[in-house]
Amino acid sequence: MPSDPAIGIAKDYSDYVGRTERCSAFIDPDRVEALANTLDVQTIPGKGDPLPAAWHWIFFNKFARRSEVGTDGHPRKGGFLPDVGLPRRMWAGGRLRYHSPLPIGAQAERSSEILSVTP
Repeated sequence: MPSDPAIGIAKDYSDYVGRTERCSAFIDPDRVEALANTLDVQTIPGKGDPLPAAWHWIFFNKFARRSEVGTDGHPRKGGFLPDVGLPRRMWAGGRLRYHSPLPIGAQAERSSEILSVTP
């Protein structure tokens, strides 16, 4: 069981394992064009075209009010993700499953699940 070095006691994060979160996003052609220009892509994909692989990362982001942002620049910890008492977050891995290509101009959904917590 992880321990909190600040207070020297073990913490149990098992309540977080299995939590799920869903988020929907509009696959906005303007954002796609902005990323394509940033990456200096010659042919910019348009509405109805499949979103290029890994470009989904510019969508499904949580936007928080400034008063709800932590010192690391992300929404404060303790919601979907547990606050493990460490100053920085680390994404240690993940799995992506595309059920079908994401068409530009469509509404899409992201589903996340916590499989384990290791501070």
